[in-house]
Amino acid sequence: MKMNISRRMLAWALVLVVATAMGVAHLYRSIKPASSETVMGHSERDRGYFTVVDETGKTVFTTGHLVSVGDEYIDEDDTKYVVISVSDDVATVRAVGRMEALPPFVPEPVLGAAASSGAVGIYHTHSAESYVPSDKTESMPGKGGVMEVGSALADQLGKLGVKAIHDKTPHDPNDARAYDRSRRTATALLKKQKPLALFDVHRDAGPAEPYIKEIDGKDVAKCMIVIGRQNPKMQSNLEFARRLKDEVNSKYPGLVKGIFMGNADFNQDLFDRALLLEMGTERTSKEAAMRGATLIGSVISNVLPATGPGARPQSRGAGRTIGWLLGVVVAGIFVYLWISTGSWEEMKAKLLGWFGTGGIRIGDVDGAGGGADSGAPGPDGESE
Repeated sequence: MKMNISRRMLAWALVLVVATAMGVAHLYRSIKPASSETVMGHSERDRGYFTVVDETGKTVFTTGHLVSVGDEYIDEDDTKYVVISVSDDVATVRAVGRMEALPPFVPEPVLGAAASSGAVGIYHTHSAESYVPSDKTESMPGKGGVMEVGSALADQLGKLGVKAIHDKTPHDPNDARAYDRSRRTATALLKKQKPLALFDVHRDAGPAEPYIKEIDGKDVAKCMIVIGRQNPKMQSNLEFARRLKDEVNSKYPGLVKGIFMGNADFNQDLFDRALLLEMGTERTSKEAAMRGATLIGSVISNVLPATGPGARPQSRGAGRTIGWLLGVVVAGIFVYLWISTGSWEEMKAKLLGWFGTGGIRIGDVDGAGGGADSGAPGPDGESE
């Protein structure tokens, strides 16, 4: 009897240790993205830009982002390219096929109480970025022209009934720590209200021509969406980026020129719908960039989670947590049974007894193994 009690105590102690370890690991993974540790975010050049060409020498796109072998690009027509070499300021890409069409978009619901208070967060990691034709300089510390582009996006969302929180916190200088500083801003935005999306608004570097199109007789700056490859939420961010690109381009063809996936993080591990938007370059006018942001803002609501009185509770995060808890419980039960019974056959018999078979083992015939009323051992190992 004492030996039986000791084995049970050992079993439950082991279950407690396993459950605690799994719980701590899950908690650590959940809170780790919000830490202020250095992240891979600085991947833009201080001066100049890259010209990215295909294997025939045709220019695919230009960007001030650092370009590395393995980076990817999806163009306006959904052709996917992979960077195969980089030499000085020229990168070469290889087309690897077209992206498969996304399934029809079904807006996921937002928690009922937060449905009317969800918001789009907008901020600027490189808050000094400006537009030379309008601002007379490419950099204005603390008050870059890019902030007015963010305001244009926020204003358009507001006109459509989508709340936008535009944070103008400066994160100067534009150095390797800028994304560490802006991470605090992004985290704060996500905590203010139920997040619908998070946009880090920038302007790219390079010639104006690849970033300009005419709409209704006016120059409008195109947008390039940027996603970090060193980002555990890359796939969910990419799906959101593709849906936004498709929605914008269905109304304003070519306004989103493509999606660049660079060797960085860009703080996008913080949220499933976090994107970096490059609105024009330092050589386009600020007004053109503001027009582009306004047009993009006019369709963003079409790819956001469902909001309003009819929204049902969102259970994705809660479901993952419940799944972990159930996994811990199931693992604990199996560990307990294996230690307390001492063999697979005995553990199987006890499980069958718990689920209403009366302890009948597989292979027994006509209840020969003892039915529910035959005095067979119950779940606690004693006769009932």
